[in-house]
Amino acid sequence: MYGNAMMLENSRLMLRICPEEAIFALTDKRTGACFLQSPGEFGFRFADLTRAESALVFSLIQGSANLARCELTLAENFVQLSLEGAGTMEELAFPAAWRGQKGDLCLYPIGTGVCFPAEDSEFPIPEWLDMVHGAHLSMAMWGMQRGNTVLFSVLERCTDARLHTLRPHGLPESGVVWLSQKGDWGYRRVMRFYLAGSVAEACACVRSWREQLGYVRTLREKMAHTPEVEKLLGAADIWLWDDNNMNRLYARPEQPEKTPRDVRRIAREMLELGFDRVLWNSFEGETPEDCRFLKEQGWLVGKYDIYRDVIPEDARKHVIPYRLARGAHHFKNWPDDVRMERDGQLSKAWQLHTVDGNMCYQNSICDLCALKMTMEDVPPDVKRVGYNSRFIDVQGGFSGSECWHPMHPCTREDSRRYICQQTEFLGDMGLVAGVEAGQEGAVRAYHFSEGTISPLIFRQDDAGRRMNAMYYGKDVPPQISGGMLNAARRLPLWDLVYHDCAVNYWYWGDSSNCCPEWMPVRDLFDALYGYPPLYSLSASQWEQIKDQVAASYRRATATARKVALLPMTGFDWLTPDRLVQRTVFGGRYTVTANFSQEPFSMSDGSVLPAGAWRMDAIGGDDDAD
Repeated sequence: MYGNAMMLENSRLMLRICPEEAIFALTDKRTGACFLQSPGEFGFRFADLTRAESALVFSLIQGSANLARCELTLAENFVQLSLEGAGTMEELAFPAAWRGQKGDLCLYPIGTGVCFPAEDSEFPIPEWLDMVHGAHLSMAMWGMQRGNTVLFSVLERCTDARLHTLRPHGLPESGVVWLSQKGDWGYRRVMRFYLAGSVAEACACVRSWREQLGYVRTLREKMAHTPEVEKLLGAADIWLWDDNNMNRLYARPEQPEKTPRDVRRIAREMLELGFDRVLWNSFEGETPEDCRFLKEQGWLVGKYDIYRDVIPEDARKHVIPYRLARGAHHFKNWPDDVRMERDGQLSKAWQLHTVDGNMCYQNSICDLCALKMTMEDVPPDVKRVGYNSRFIDVQGGFSGSECWHPMHPCTREDSRRYICQQTEFLGDMGLVAGVEAGQEGAVRAYHFSEGTISPLIFRQDDAGRRMNAMYYGKDVPPQISGGMLNAARRLPLWDLVYHDCAVNYWYWGDSSNCCPEWMPVRDLFDALYGYPPLYSLSASQWEQIKDQVAASYRRATATARKVALLPMTGFDWLTPDRLVQRTVFGGRYTVTANFSQEPFSMSDGSVLPAGAWRMDAIGGDDDAD
């Protein structure tokens, strides 16, 4: 491609572009690593090239159509690409995907982050991933490491785009597909390509850009606004179910409870076992008396709700009565508050079990209407019950959805803004606000997220309906043992950008206790990442494994208390198999975790046993704030 290439360069980077094939080549002049894009199948070419001192401007052409005016700008450690168009646009797959090479390590912020060698054809990377979405990409970026060079591709906005990954040469190649804003260009699209010497350095660049764009609001800032957030630091997230709850949810015959769900008795047992910091979440809602007792222990008491789903009127006669009663407060404005698709159809949402054993779709409430509903419903509920935390399912994991309803039209960016306002309203009320599988489009607004540590691609099947299922021995799903808890396939991309902005937990269908024999491994991840554990279990399961849970609590919460308010400023693999890892928090603490089956010799001459972790204060400073 270099024969007709044009070039921009500085002391660190060299960018070449090929007008005929509409591709770029980006070289790290320090290491010599060169990243080349694969020619696409869309017949793009560049025309009308003009050069400024540190920029190239050109038109993106397809056939006889001028699709966009593009500008490439060179900075010290990144190249910025901007695209501007006018009029209608449905989607645009440009720029081309970066071509993979054998030996590359692929990096994706699925959940908190996954990695795999480019040659690993078994890794379950989806062909399509939304940017951003709690079940897909938590950040609008992706990357690869080649030798000592890391390349990150990062979008300015976290809406109106998807990531498309193919293996045309047996190795993964990922490229952005821009989506329209309700059928039009809407605004200028911007992305950057960062080159850095390590994953941590690349994430530091992303963090700096996100701060400039207003994505970042730290837990320390949130705590100043909502003082109850302090109780979240190092607190185990506990969902305690009665033994018939799943039967009621899924229309199975109820059985006499093996162990009564006595909230205060079990809470006292937890206190005796050393649970001094707890986020006690409840699906059915505790009584005002229970709330009062739990808050007297210094704990947070949370209540579950969901505002995205509403049962359609014609389906209500088929839905299980328990589900019908739980969702009745959403019925008041149906169908006026339902999100409308572009074709005028009411949008569909999570399926529910019916009395005849089948499933039926719900409708999805528009995010603007969900905000209004929250402002109407939550204050009187808090006054009546007295809880001090609120968990909103689904909402925080979405970057936004277009709504074509004439009464409440929304772009994806409008929708994202309303989601943030919904969670910020809870914080304004003094409530600790939690969401499911949060992502960077909403992280400035919420306080904790459940599920971000548990990538969807590694969860057991139907995990969202198996909140207290437990697996032993050969029944442990292979995607958990081989993916979720395989440290060689995990890395803390999210945490290197947003660790000090929210507390992250596992998913309730992928809890710390869902595979009791693997609890020590989950505790290693919690220690390494500086997060507390999540336990989701029934009252009788508590009786069975409470000593194991208490031991896990002691192992898993120690680092979270010290580092919750600190950014993660470093991350390294210490062995070639990536099973011994080290994180750094705020330049003050290191945590080393040994996920391997062999002892690891530390630099100070000590030995870290297999399955163990160690926290060290840098320079002997052990003063937590």
